[in-house]
Amino acid sequence: MAAIYSGIHLKLKGSRTQWEDKLKLARFAWISHQCFLPNKEQVLLDWVSHSLIGYYNKKLELSQSVLGELWAYLDDILHSKKLQNLTKERKNISLRFAVAQVINEQILESVSPEAPVKLSTLLSCCQGILSSSMLSVIYTTKNELMVDLLNKLSLLACSELKSQDAVLRPQLFEVLLLTLDHYMLVQRQQTNPNRIFRQVTAQLFQPCLLLRHLLTTRAWAAEDNSTVRHHLSKEIRNKIDVLLHTGIFLPDHFSSYKQELLPAKEATGVKRGPVTKALLTPVHVILTKLSDTEFYDPSLHFAVKANSLPLLYKISLDSYCKGGANQLVGFYMFSRFVTCLGLSREKDSVEIFNKSDWSLALLALENLLISTLSSDIYNVAVDRLQDGEAQFHFYRDVAQLLLNHPQQSIPAWYRCLKGLISLSHLIVEPELDKLVSSAWVDADCKDARVQKSQDTLLSTLLQTYTKLRQLPRLFEELLSVICRPAADELRQPVFSAGLLRKLCECLLELPPNQVLEICNMIIEKCQSNLIPDVDGKDNIALKLLSLSVLLHSVMFNMKSLDSTTPVPIVHRSQRLMGGMLDEILRPLLLLLLKGHSLEAFWLHKVCEATLLFCYTWVEMNTIFQIHCSKYISPVGPVEEWDCRILFPGLSLEDCCRISNITSMCGSMSQLLLELLSLQKMKKILVQTDFSKDANIEASLRKAASYIVQSRRGSLCQANTELWNRQISRVDDSTYPVAHWFLVTSNLAVMMPFLSEEDLSYIADLVLSTVLLQDVSIGLDDQETCLSVSTISRHLLNSVLLPEMPTLHSAFIQCLLKRFISFLCTCEEGVTSQVLQYLEENDAIWEGDQKKDCMSETICKTEEASPSWKRMESAAQVILTSAKVCSQMTISGSQFESLMDLLSVMGALKPDGMAPADQSRCFLLLLFIATNLKPSFDCEAVKTIEQLNETYLLLTSLQSGRNFGSVLKVLHASDILEAVMASLFSLCSKGLSSSIENPAWLHFLKTVQNFLKGLMQVIIERKNSTLLNLEEFTSFLLKCDVSREMKSGQPLETWSPGAGQLLVTALTTLCQMIISCLDQYKKNKQMVETLTHLLEEVAIILGPVLQSYMKSKYCSRLGQAFFVNSVTVLLEAELTRRSHRTTEGDDAPKEQLRYAALYKCFNQQLMKELSSSERPLEFLMSALCFMKVFCSSAVKTRDRRLDKIIISIVLSLRKLLSALWISANDICSLETYLKNLIAQLTASCTTEQFYIIMKLIAEGLEATNIWKGNHRDVRSAVTLIRLLVSCPLQGDCEKAFWFTAPQMITALVFLIKEASKELALTSLLTVPALETLTVLLQQGEGIISNPHHVTQTFSALLSVPLDRIPVEDCYSVFHATHEVLFSVIQCHPKVMLKAAPSFLNCFYRLVVCVMHQGRQKGDGEKGSTAEFEVILKCAQLAERMYTHIASKTEEFTVFSSFIVAQYVNELQKVTLHPEVKKHLTEGMYQILDLCIEQDIKFLNTSLQMGVKEVFKELYSNYTRYHKSQRQGEEKYTA
Repeated sequence: MAAIYSGIHLKLKGSRTQWEDKLKLARFAWISHQCFLPNKEQVLLDWVSHSLIGYYNKKLELSQSVLGELWAYLDDILHSKKLQNLTKERKNISLRFAVAQVINEQILESVSPEAPVKLSTLLSCCQGILSSSMLSVIYTTKNELMVDLLNKLSLLACSELKSQDAVLRPQLFEVLLLTLDHYMLVQRQQTNPNRIFRQVTAQLFQPCLLLRHLLTTRAWAAEDNSTVRHHLSKEIRNKIDVLLHTGIFLPDHFSSYKQELLPAKEATGVKRGPVTKALLTPVHVILTKLSDTEFYDPSLHFAVKANSLPLLYKISLDSYCKGGANQLVGFYMFSRFVTCLGLSREKDSVEIFNKSDWSLALLALENLLISTLSSDIYNVAVDRLQDGEAQFHFYRDVAQLLLNHPQQSIPAWYRCLKGLISLSHLIVEPELDKLVSSAWVDADCKDARVQKSQDTLLSTLLQTYTKLRQLPRLFEELLSVICRPAADELRQPVFSAGLLRKLCECLLELPPNQVLEICNMIIEKCQSNLIPDVDGKDNIALKLLSLSVLLHSVMFNMKSLDSTTPVPIVHRSQRLMGGMLDEILRPLLLLLLKGHSLEAFWLHKVCEATLLFCYTWVEMNTIFQIHCSKYISPVGPVEEWDCRILFPGLSLEDCCRISNITSMCGSMSQLLLELLSLQKMKKILVQTDFSKDANIEASLRKAASYIVQSRRGSLCQANTELWNRQISRVDDSTYPVAHWFLVTSNLAVMMPFLSEEDLSYIADLVLSTVLLQDVSIGLDDQETCLSVSTISRHLLNSVLLPEMPTLHSAFIQCLLKRFISFLCTCEEGVTSQVLQYLEENDAIWEGDQKKDCMSETICKTEEASPSWKRMESAAQVILTSAKVCSQMTISGSQFESLMDLLSVMGALKPDGMAPADQSRCFLLLLFIATNLKPSFDCEAVKTIEQLNETYLLLTSLQSGRNFGSVLKVLHASDILEAVMASLFSLCSKGLSSSIENPAWLHFLKTVQNFLKGLMQVIIERKNSTLLNLEEFTSFLLKCDVSREMKSGQPLETWSPGAGQLLVTALTTLCQMIISCLDQYKKNKQMVETLTHLLEEVAIILGPVLQSYMKSKYCSRLGQAFFVNSVTVLLEAELTRRSHRTTEGDDAPKEQLRYAALYKCFNQQLMKELSSSERPLEFLMSALCFMKVFCSSAVKTRDRRLDKIIISIVLSLRKLLSALWISANDICSLETYLKNLIAQLTASCTTEQFYIIMKLIAEGLEATNIWKGNHRDVRSAVTLIRLLVSCPLQGDCEKAFWFTAPQMITALVFLIKEASKELALTSLLTVPALETLTVLLQQGEGIISNPHHVTQTFSALLSVPLDRIPVEDCYSVFHATHEVLFSVIQCHPKVMLKAAPSFLNCFYRLVVCVMHQGRQKGDGEKGSTAEFEVILKCAQLAERMYTHIASKTEEFTVFSSFIVAQYVNELQKVTLHPEVKKHLTEGMYQILDLCIEQDIKFLNTSLQMGVKEVFKELYSNYTRYHKSQRQGEEKYTA
């Protein structure tokens, strides 16, 4: 065969052989093992390379198809396994350099659809070459080829990214990333930095910046490849950043940068190298490339420049200006870059900026300023003393440029000004008036983003001038700008909500004198500039209003006077208040009395300003009087308690005129009048005893009514807008919200003086507005903005409403009226009669409440009041209608209205209801539950939803303290019968059609809770307990559903829903009878009767359940329901059996009636427990049944008890090893599993316990791990943890702890093996650690051999803390921490010798926290949830440090070692402040253990760098922790 194929080489080179045949031969030769050629692989690679090179050098003529086949053949070779094997065998295979040159030349040409070679083929070849260590040398050894390839690939990627519609090729970006990786390796090996700079700037600089810009700014679509979008784009951007850093800003280039950037006198000390090697003007080269208009598209040029300059500046600072070094170089780099942006006073380029260019330029300037601030480039003192204020003047020029060309609609404009202020406030000081005008007063900011940036700037401005104690200077400029001629109606309010909060903080920091100076300035401006000229001038009136708002904001946020205020401040405050009264209030009030036209705009604004000045003055005057005894009011003591206290110095007639005039001058004036009326009430309440003067009380009632009734009817108007709680934002559209907020927030003050009409009005408004469709509130407005319905909901859900019983009762009456009016629209029937009883004559109810005739003692009175009689009549009608099953129907729209009303009632607190209100609500809900149903039969789920909500409310009302009043008009048994009768009737009319829906099972639970709650009330109140239970039992046994089930009719004739309801009622009744038996166990007659009832219920419940088990209605959805029912039946039989046994009877007790049912049921459950995935609820029910079944086997002395115990253990083992059960599921089932295992261990003998232990221990065998039976191991580990948590006694306890050392050894081995695979972390490692923790905790004082404890440390050292994903981080960290905590807490003797091993394990935890909790860049930041996990881990580490510090005997010797480890690791990372805070607090506890010798040892032995970290730590410890601790010890007995 060898002879046959020996001529292939000649045929490949021969000219007579067709190219198609050559290709076939070449492919055959490559794959065939029978073709023997010397160095065959190299020969074939040379042949295809020679052919391709010959074609492109025009030495060969090939057809397009042959050319494509040659490239495909080369691609196949490069990606073949054969070549990979040769590479692994280190066999030398080479490729010609010309191939790389051909690939580079053809990449861009292959984009064309007419190209003979597809781009994908070329990229694949390139990828194959670069992926091979042997072949990639054709690029890595010839740097020019690598640079050229990177240039071509970057341009190709840019061309794809420019088109938003183009489909991105993942292959292109993968090859580009691979090329970048290789280039970075090549670049690091270069020894000539100048050559690197020239290569990068000549060929890579522009394409890479363009590519980075396009990747950053691309609007990614859903169609884009996710790998490119999420991974490759990020990696490529990072690589480009590194390429620019290492290619342009190398350390060797610093002298060239310094020589070019610094002025001649500064650069004289720069060492000059040989002329041939120096980079003369690197910055000029960079900026020239950036400004090249030929390379970049005109539409992209400025955007690329603006995005690239901040990046280049940041890289240059990282390279040359770290730690504040070379500040002047960094500044001149900044100035050159800013000039390149066009933001220079020397050019007029800014004049031709369009809005998009302005936005880009300002964003770039913002990032440049951020980098300048973070690198500490600007030092004011150094700049002034050494550099002639070069930096200051440049920043001043930038600030002037920004203020001369204001861009108020761009958020970055504000942020740039903020950055300049952060550098130094002196930069903007000369243009402070321009800044205040353009960025504050005259800025029209309506966009939320712009508003946020403006608030940030102004907050910085306020904070800066506050720290400098120059806030009056800022307010002087602010007042000057406000008082300038301007279109005031276009101005926004001076303070936004966020800025007002900042002002409050600043005013609290200021000295009182400066705050009073600000107030004086405002008053002086009003008195001298505005008030004399305000008559008839709209713009002056608007300015006056602005200053009134400003004064109000300052005075309401300043620190109040008190008894500690110095006397000069008090006197100055008195002069301020007197000046405000004489110079502002009285002139304005007299101006309003001149009789101007009420329609004049200026008069409206003057009224608003005057009232705001009045309100501010009255409020502050009152506060000063209350809190400062040294303060004397300018108006003297009050003698008359009328409106004269609101307008000091005027007669009563003038005051009334002022009130009348201002009330007609707009919404803001109306609100201010209400605030003044409220202030009047507060002054009266504080300073008088109103109960002794009827006139004063009448005045209070009048004021309260005026506030409530103002503009009645406006609250429900459709055009209401949100209100941001600022008084300056009140107008016609926001007044309803502001008025309603004022009323609801001051109800406690006004409540005693409101009439019944006012209360009804308020209650009706609350109900109406709660049911309104709310105005949508955005996320940014949720904290500050209010709507009418939001306020009403807050009031309804608050604890304040029940504390105002009259209003609470009025609201319930309004709600009942709304219910009744709704029900009156339904079909006629018994409705009208019931509603008439509940609605008619509300005055009767109110009168009865005042007499308190509905208290708990009403049953003792001989004759009930008329209201009670009416309620009893209504109750009887409801019971009658429920028993005859006459349901009314409601439509779909009515259904939604009903659900809304029910949700409102659900918000009420039952404990706050009066007896009559609670009774009426209960009767109404009972009527709805028993007489109402939706009309659409096809949607029975809606009926279930309505019934569920109604019964939830009925259950809630049972918890009210006045529920006894309900039982005075209705017997509990009557309620139970009516409810069950109506539900049975609904099931017969189609409700059963939805029993397969989860909502049905939820409804059954709701009904069960209702029945249980009502029966619980009967038992607790001892209110005819036996009689009620007997009657309800009798009803259930004699009802139609029960008779049908006992009659033996086929199951298909039953109503399945009615049957389930009957089962629900019977099981609930059983549970309550069992509970009652425990309570009345000393009453033999009661016990006998209840036992008889229990037997009767069990007699019917058993057959019903047996029938259901065999039916189709026992679906998987309802399995938990039936398991619970069978469990209750078994408990009932056990209870009945225990109580039926006579005293002294030693004979075996009777067997259970349904023993066969329980046995079969138990066997079925054990089969289904682990057969397939089951709902958690079913598993919980099944485990509960098994527990009771095991208990019954003990009590009945079942001979099969040992088999039952073993079978249950085997079932549990299968369940816990099932594939579908998760760790969270096991955690949810833990309580039920623990109870079951506790019952098993309590029931078994010592021999049976040995068998249980053996069954569990089988899962811990090493072979299970090696065979991959990981879930069997988890099952065994979980069972051990549950077993050790159970109370073991006697021989069982001895047996368990005898085998505990072997268990610990097995768990240690298991943890070591599981730690080898990350996938087993959550499945095995964590459960094994948790089990080890429980064993160590429970073994305190029992495990005597220290070795059994110390071997756990070797397991902890194997846990892979450094490789686990973040989602598993906390569970592993917590489990490891708990093992260590168990050792240190429960086995202190072991720690005497094992402290070093303990510390090694804990050190791994600390390193893990420090690695995960380091500060991360934007590209690698995790989610908030991930950071919270890391924070929890840091808290655990702090906790462990505290425990270590408490064990002084064991760890004092190692304290310096612990500190050294910590600071050594801290020196490597920069921790997040929150993480560092916890670790530092823990380290302070360890430093408490260190003595002086330890500190000296650390200062001498630590390395440089680490020593500085320790010094900082110890300094903070001494300053913050040690001094505080010593202070505490000083005052400790």
